Amino acid sequence: MRMQHLIISAHPNEGSFSNALVDALKRDSEHNDVKVVVRNLYDLDFNPVLSSEDLAKIKNGETPSDIAEEQRIMAESDIISLVYPLWWGSFPAILKGYFDRVLTHGFAFKVDQDGARGLLTGKKAFLHTSMGNSVEEYENKGILKAFRQIHGQEVFGFVGVEVAGHMFYPRISDSSPEMKNKYIEEALGFYKTVMLDEEVVDIVTK
Repeated sequence: MRMQHLIISAHPNEGSFSNALVDALKRDSEHNDVKVVVRNLYDLDFNPVLSSEDLAKIKNGETPSDIAEEQRIMAESDIISLVYPLWWGSFPAILKGYFDRVLTHGFAFKVDQDGARGLLTGKKAFLHTSMGNSVEEYENKGILKAFRQIHGQEVFGFVGVEVAGHMFYPRISDSSPEMKNKYIEEALGFYKTVMLDEEVVDIVTK
């Protein structure tokens, strides 16, 4: 069966590095005969607010249609790429809301007498985080490792998805076009890990 690559994009600026990276990932995957589904949350005008009405429907087994559509796409995907800027040490609100609404109990995880168990096993996730500061600044604060844990393992790892790697792109607003292209080429090479089933890696671009 043909592999499916889900790319979740969360940057409002069409001309951003993040969206240029999304375009490159899409082209490269299609070149390798991989089916690609891009979900640009801003283009979709995705509603990030998990409402009391949403919760009531989900608890009654009536998943709202917009949530059900995202869950269908995610369930059918083998690779999940997350492309987003680091804002205030976290995800943009629209992306955090995507997780709140889409990664629901019964779909993404289950809690029973044995504790929590991820249900989205057999998938691999790649995270791409653009940053305003340098790598050294975050390393000196001791939080780069925390970003990997909180953004990757505490989201995808919790629901059973293997975090196959996390790339950070420092000082992206100050980077030259040549450096941005270099970052994109490094990112494309990064995906050989999933194609060749190599070991999990973390890469920090400099």
